[in-house]
Amino acid sequence: MNSFRNVSIFWFVGSCLLAGCGGAGDRPELGTVTGVVTMDDKPLPNVWVMFIPSSGRTSIARTDENGAYDLKYLEGANGAKIDSHTVSIATYHEDEIEELRYNSQEPVTEPIPAKYNSKTTLKADVVAGANVIDFKLESK
Repeated sequence: MNSFRNVSIFWFVGSCLLAGCGGAGDRPELGTVTGVVTMDDKPLPNVWVMFIPSSGRTSIARTDENGAYDLKYLEGANGAKIDSHTVSIATYHEDEIEELRYNSQEPVTEPIPAKYNSKTTLKADVVAGANVIDFKLESK
């Protein structure tokens, strides 16, 4: 009976400790990131903006009708990891492209030039606090 109680206590304490893992305390320091994406000086609505740090989780946002974005790190956590980031801006998210390719008879092409997504040359540094990072893309 004693060993059953000891094992039960061990599992209870272990479960309590594990329940705390992966919470907000494990989140890296974030900087908020907002901005506007334009192409040829016109707002670029409904495109994905992804900040990919040198290591860790990607932050993502979708632009509104004015081309404005506000990065999300996790649900309920705005911003991006304080780091240097590679930035990708694309009309379609990977999951959307696969679905479109599956459901469409027409080839799916990305209207935003590859130098901003699949072969991106965009970089951005996120620092502590508020970061306003605008992207002025050119179609040619």
